[in-house]
Amino acid sequence: MRNYFKGTLVAAVAVVGMAAPALAEFPETTIRMIVPWKAGGGTDSIARGLQPAWEAASGQSLIIDNISGAGTVAGTIQMLESKPDGYTVLMNGSTDVVAPLTFKSDLPYGLENMKFVGGFFYSPTWVISHSDRGYTDLNDLLAKAGEDAITIGVAGSAGAQMVMAASIKANTDGNVTLVPYSGGADLKKAVLGNQVDAGVIHAPVLLGDAKGGIIDVLGAGGPLSSLTWEPAQDKPTLKDVGIDVEVGVTRGVFVPQDTPDEVVGKLEAILEEAAKSEHFSEFGQKFGFAPTWVPADAFKTQVMGELEAFRKIKANYIDN
Repeated sequence: MRNYFKGTLVAAVAVVGMAAPALAEFPETTIRMIVPWKAGGGTDSIARGLQPAWEAASGQSLIIDNISGAGTVAGTIQMLESKPDGYTVLMNGSTDVVAPLTFKSDLPYGLENMKFVGGFFYSPTWVISHSDRGYTDLNDLLAKAGEDAITIGVAGSAGAQMVMAASIKANTDGNVTLVPYSGGADLKKAVLGNQVDAGVIHAPVLLGDAKGGIIDVLGAGGPLSSLTWEPAQDKPTLKDVGIDVEVGVTRGVFVPQDTPDEVVGKLEAILEEAAKSEHFSEFGQKFGFAPTWVPADAFKTQVMGELEAFRKIKANYIDN
C-alpha cells in the first residue's frame, strides 16, 4: 500500500512538472475567436479592430471566425462545445449574450456554463431619427408621443433593443407602436428612409450620417460622454427623462466553464493589454467610442445583473 502511494505521488509530480512549462508558455499557437455575427457588423468590426493588438499582446495569430445564426446562439454553442483549453474564445456583447437567455426558455446553456475573460468596449444603445422629423432629443420624442401616434423601429423582436424600446413605450402615456425589423441593416434603411419616427440600435451605428446631418441623435440607454463626436455627448439618457432603465452593450470575451483558471487569467492579461494599447485606442477614436476595460470578475457581475434586469423588463413591459 505504501509503495503504491509513493509511486502514484511520483507520477503525479512528474505530470505536474511536465504540465507547468506548457501552461507558462500559453498561448503556444493560434487562437480562434468566434464572433456570432455576420462579417461587417459592429461587433465584427470591433473584433477586427482588436485583432492586431491581441496578436501583439499574445505573440500568436488570432483568427476571427464569424458564426452567425439564432440570435448569436449558434456561435455561443460552438464556443461552449469547444475544447476548454483557451484556444477557442467567444467575443460578443454583454447584452447580446443576455438577450437569448431572456427571450428563449429552451436554450441548452446558461451563464453558469461559461467563464468571463473581461469586457473591453462599451457603447450605449441609442435612439436616432431622420433629421426631417425635427426631433431634438428624447424629451421632444416623448412629447410627440403624448400628442400623436409614433413608431419606433428595432432590429428584431427579441434583443436588447426591443427591451429598451419596450421600456420607452411602457413609460409613455401616448400611442407608441414598436416595429421589429429583421436585423440592423433593415432598421438602418428604415431610419435613413424616414419610415419610422425613431430607431433604437447600438451606438455608434449611423454615426457618419449623424455627422453629415442626415439623422439626429435623440438620446441613449446610457451616457454618451465617451462618444468621440462632441455634439451628441450631452444627449439625455433614459434615466434623465424619468425611465429607470439602462441599456448598453459591453463587448467582452467568454470561454467554456471548464477552462482552467490559470488559462483564463492569461487570456485576461492578453485582453487587458490589447484593450489598453495605443493601436486599439486609435481604432476606438475612428469607430466612435474610447475603449474601456472591465476585469473578469466585474464583467461577470455586470452580465449577471443585466440578465436579471432584462428578465424583469420583459416580465413587466413585454409579457403583460
